[in-house]
Amino acid sequence: MNPPYTSRIPLVALLAAALLLVLGGCAAERASRPVHGEQAPVEPRLEVMSETDGPLSIDAVTSPPHADRFAPVKDPPLYVRGGAGGMWLRFRLDEPGSAAHEDSIIELAPSFAIILDRADLYLPIHEDGGRRAYVRLEAGAMRPMRDGEIPSRSFLFETPGGMVRSDFAYLRLESAMDVSFSVLQWHPVELGVRSVRYFLAFGLIYGILIAMIAYNFFIFISLRDRAYLFYILYMVSALLWQMHVQGHSRMLFGTHPGVDLSVLWVLIGCVQLWGGVFSIDFLTLRRHLPRVFLAVAALTAVGALTIAAGVLGLHRAAFDLSHLGGLALPVAVIIAAVLRLRQGYGPARFYVFAWSMLSAGGIVFALMGLQILPVSFWTVNGVSLGMAAESLLLSLALADRIRTLKEEKEFFEKSQKRYMELSVTDELTGLYNRRYLQSKLESELQHSLRLDQPLSLVMLDLDDFKAVNDLYGHAFGDVVLARLAAVIRASSRELDVACRYGGEEFALIMPGTHGEDAVHTAERVRARFAAEVFTAENGEGLNVTVSLGVSELRKDDTADTLLERADRAMYRAKRLGKNRTEM
Repeated sequence: MNPPYTSRIPLVALLAAALLLVLGGCAAERASRPVHGEQAPVEPRLEVMSETDGPLSIDAVTSPPHADRFAPVKDPPLYVRGGAGGMWLRFRLDEPGSAAHEDSIIELAPSFAIILDRADLYLPIHEDGGRRAYVRLEAGAMRPMRDGEIPSRSFLFETPGGMVRSDFAYLRLESAMDVSFSVLQWHPVELGVRSVRYFLAFGLIYGILIAMIAYNFFIFISLRDRAYLFYILYMVSALLWQMHVQGHSRMLFGTHPGVDLSVLWVLIGCVQLWGGVFSIDFLTLRRHLPRVFLAVAALTAVGALTIAAGVLGLHRAAFDLSHLGGLALPVAVIIAAVLRLRQGYGPARFYVFAWSMLSAGGIVFALMGLQILPVSFWTVNGVSLGMAAESLLLSLALADRIRTLKEEKEFFEKSQKRYMELSVTDELTGLYNRRYLQSKLESELQHSLRLDQPLSLVMLDLDDFKAVNDLYGHAFGDVVLARLAAVIRASSRELDVACRYGGEEFALIMPGTHGEDAVHTAERVRARFAAEVFTAENGEGLNVTVSLGVSELRKDDTADTLLERADRAMYRAKRLGKNRTEM
């Protein structure tokens, strides 16, 4: 029999979570747009040239024949092609429609700053003798942050005084992996306003993750349920990975060339590892879906391999492993959750929703990487939004799991209690059986001896019961037995223990009772039962009597001796004429 389960998704919580995510996403997307017309994309003024014969110097690029090879950019977004050598761009800062401020800031905004290896901005300045010179500003994931660089998730270049704004500025980009980017020009104040709005909006997304981590940490401390620990490790890994890949860790802690990329693979490997472990434990796959467990465990191991590749600096292998796990693991988990849901495991529905949202974000992100979908706030940050939504839904899944486990525990406790009662209860009379009598008598005897309290035992046996069965049938006999049990219960106290000893014999354990008081109770049972009139099938009225024996606990008694004396007293009552009580 399956335990009862009634699951209702808390729609208010889900709608509130969805609203927060949409508001956070919209605010962040809005923050990335132009502010009061003081920000201008540089793309319309960009001209591009690729290095085909190896790296070029600024002098070579600004001189024929290379200077003549620059062509206008036609189809944004722009991409730096991984491993294709350097990419040169040039633009003027004082073109019509641009933010031509002396103190303007050039922003190089890659989709992910952690991937863009090197960026060199050459700004034209005056030099004595009329010769043109350039100030070189370096940036990139493979370079430390330069002195005075403004902390940011992207790369910011402050334009120095004395620039020749009518001449070209040059930007050289190089990366081992494909990465899209845009070039923007800002007034410092407006950039500050945009940055505050942007990070407040992203703070909402991170805040959801942090709140779910903290909330479930306190639950873990209280319940010590390892599923909560795995969830916390998964969410902490996801939070750190998002901060790293989005460039926010760069803004907070600076750039660490040669290390940041390894950290990226380690973190994404941790996300996959703990996500898989959490899923296996939460969905109890090893027990309920052993074959699916093997598949999810194998994909979870891919996360561990990604971590190892990252630590060893095997970036290509880490890239391939992380993408394999990132695409396959969510699909496997969703399939596992659907199968568990079909098995009747209610909390799995939250799991389906949670990993579906993460998968949707991951698919959008992957399609952007394949250049099928355009680069936008929603495609770049699809994983972040999906992960924040997933954290909320998984937290709800854990809460629902606790409720389900509580219901199952209560159900099985009731079942166990029922089975226990059946194992120690006589089915016909509802009294305890002989097995229970023996254990209960022993425990009550030890308790009475230890506290020096009285204890009495009453044994009862129906008179001439075999003749009753032979004359009127066993069904009639069962009625007599059940009625005697009811009389015993009605004539004794709640703390007295009534048992069916076997056949037509009964026993009554009376804690805290002296023998004389037990005799009074026995007489009450005898008299009430003797007054009962049973009607046979032929309409004949019949009275049935009972003989009773009483024994009181002595200092040297055992359960067997106490029972033996009561039994002898009962048979003495039968020899003396039946329907009487002896002690």
